[in-house]
Amino acid sequence: MPFCNRAIVFGAAGGMGRMFRDRLDAAGFETLAVDITPGAGLVSADLTALSRDMRIALKAADLVILAVPDAIACKAAAQVAGAMSEDATLVDCTSVKAPYVAALGNAGRCGLVSINPLFGPGLDWTGRSIVVTELRRPAYPEDLTGFLERFGLNIIRLDSEQHDRLAAEAQAQLHAALMAFIASVSADGALFDTPPNRVMRMLSARILSGEAHVYWKIQASNPFASAARQKLIDALKTLDDICEADDATAFSGFLEKARTNLGAPATALSEDCVQLFSRLDSAR
Repeated sequence: MPFCNRAIVFGAAGGMGRMFRDRLDAAGFETLAVDITPGAGLVSADLTALSRDMRIALKAADLVILAVPDAIACKAAAQVAGAMSEDATLVDCTSVKAPYVAALGNAGRCGLVSINPLFGPGLDWTGRSIVVTELRRPAYPEDLTGFLERFGLNIIRLDSEQHDRLAAEAQAQLHAALMAFIASVSADGALFDTPPNRVMRMLSARILSGEAHVYWKIQASNPFASAARQKLIDALKTLDDICEADDATAFSGFLEKARTNLGAPATALSEDCVQLFSRLDSAR
């Protein structure tokens, strides 16, 4: 049996909203799909200006998911939490936690859980990871995590500051490197179709096919993103200085430091890369 009878998904027409709506439906939830944009199977409503009917629905809901842009979640979270019952759980999918936590404050008495799926919509959940941050312990905390685990997700528990620090490195810094790469190369560069070049273009294309507001918030809202980008800039400057000085010894030292940063998984990651390149070749 599902841990609640009534769920509401805001942003149900978007990729993240559809993903959670489909899983809730598959698990037998009575799900109300809400979006600002009218559509089949959707209730059209403005999350930032709750109607009387929507407040009644929120009061009766056991689980509410905010699968909306971060700015909308920050604007609406306090009034949504205030409309919910004490035993219910409000879940947000914000990519950066600090602005949401500040906007939410101490609103309402419901459980507050912030999640970040470390994968995009359209991908299978099995074996993938999701960050779960308890901002206010729910009445039944094991119910939400149990639901996520039943669909094969690995749960990573972090507080909001830990989340944003790691996200700055794993998302803001990495995305910046990819965006800088694709912004600086030519279209003709695709003709030089080495496996690394193809993978870099694939990763860049994945970002460019997504929703700009998601990637903007990762760069602009994370309080640790600027420092992460600066580390990337500093590393490129160091590499450039080494090459300009024609210093092969310093270059070897640069690579050795990079190996240290990879740590123990370096060998396994290298083997994974070989397998990836082989699959790319076989897919041609």
